[in-house]
Amino acid sequence: MEDNNATQGNVEQAVLITKHQFYFDTPLYAVIPLSNIEDSFTSGEVDGYNPIGGIDTTFKIECESLASNKWEMFYGFTGIKLTCKRKDNAIKFLVIKNKEAVVKVGQWPSLADIQFAEIGKKYDGLLSEDELRGFKKAIELAAQGHGAGSFVYLRRVFEGLINKAFKDNIGNNIISEDDFRKKWMVDKVELLKTYLPSQLVEMKNVYKVLSKGVHELSEEECLTYFVPMKLSIELILDQKIEIDLKQKRDQKVKEEIKNIHQKLGK
Repeated sequence: MEDNNATQGNVEQAVLITKHQFYFDTPLYAVIPLSNIEDSFTSGEVDGYNPIGGIDTTFKIECESLASNKWEMFYGFTGIKLTCKRKDNAIKFLVIKNKEAVVKVGQWPSLADIQFAEIGKKYDGLLSEDELRGFKKAIELAAQGHGAGSFVYLRRVFEGLINKAFKDNIGNNIISEDDFRKKWMVDKVELLKTYLPSQLVEMKNVYKVLSKGVHELSEEECLTYFVPMKLSIELILDQKIEIDLKQKRDQKVKEEIKNIHQKLGK
């Protein structure tokens, strides 16, 4: 059931965009006011995923103006190269900047290619094939300027996490499946909070924002809010990975202690 209460409340825009968010999360043609972005985004270093080398790494940021007397059409355009300090290959961007705003107008590899590679590596074992495909579709649509469509797929990923938590714990007699299906999403999260990552419980209103985007917001507004919505989903997934790893470590240690106890007992 969709959360019809999504029409209530206001959506707040992120105050500051980091250099990482600009290069690795912001879609092409999104107009970023200079007051909303980190001052040093065209210099220094930035951490990110290298889709060419398939590694998390640190990039050196280098930029060069494309303007010249011969090519006046390129005044205001800057070429930016992120060079991997581990693999010595680079991601390249074309941006246009004035005194008020900056816009990415081109990049290679594409934003979708970069994020597809990173998401596939991180969440392949956590999300189902359909969920992973949906997450990638959200990124692809945002990169193409389809904000509302991207929210549809992000919302499905959120719904999938809730439904999986219910199915995994249905034996605990929390509530009947029919009654669960009829509840608003915020009530489902509250009902399952013992079995969900704390990040998801804290961010349960993310679903309202996504629903509002699907039903009410303009394409431009959805694109503006896409990055924090995507990062919210990633924070939830990252915590789920940490929880799963801790449970595996705990189980392994318990088994080793049990084996030691048995050996000493003999």
